[in-house]
Amino acid sequence: MANFWKKANAAKKRMIWGGVVVLVVYELVFGGAMWWVSRERPTDGGLLWLAALPTLTVAAFILVLARYLKEEVDEFHRELVVRCLLWGTAAVMLLMAFHGFLQLFGWHGSWPVFVDLSAFLLAMLTAKLTYKVVNRPPVEEALPEGRA
Repeated sequence: MANFWKKANAAKKRMIWGGVVVLVVYELVFGGAMWWVSRERPTDGGLLWLAALPTLTVAAFILVLARYLKEEVDEFHRELVVRCLLWGTAAVMLLMAFHGFLQLFGWHGSWPVFVDLSAFLLAMLTAKLTYKVVNRPPVEEALPEGRA
C-alpha cells in the first residue's frame, strides 16, 4: 500500500482522501438519520430533510470524482475511471428499473439498501478487471519492431 501511495499522482491522492472523508461523513449522516427516523418518526418536511442529508453526501462524492476527472492528466486512468463509473451507473439503473417493475406489477416487498451499492461496486470492479482484456493490442502491434 505504501508503494501505491508513493506512485499515485496528486489528483489520485486528493480523490482517495476526499472519497474517504465523504464516505465517513455519509456513514455518520446516514446512521444519524436512521436513528432519528426510528426514534422520532418524522413526517412530511422533516422526513424530506432527513432523506436529503445522505443524498447530499452522495452528491459530494460525485463532485470528488468530477474534480479527479478534471485534474487527472493521464488519459488512460481517466478513461478507466469513466468506464468503471459508466458500468456502475448502468448496473444501478438496471437494478432500479427491475425493482420498479416488480413493484408496478404488484410486489410489495423491498430489498436491503446495500444491494444497490453492491451492484455498483461489482459492476465497477468487473469493468476494471476486464479493461485490459478488452483493450489488448493486436498481436502484430504487441511484438517489438523487427520481430514479425
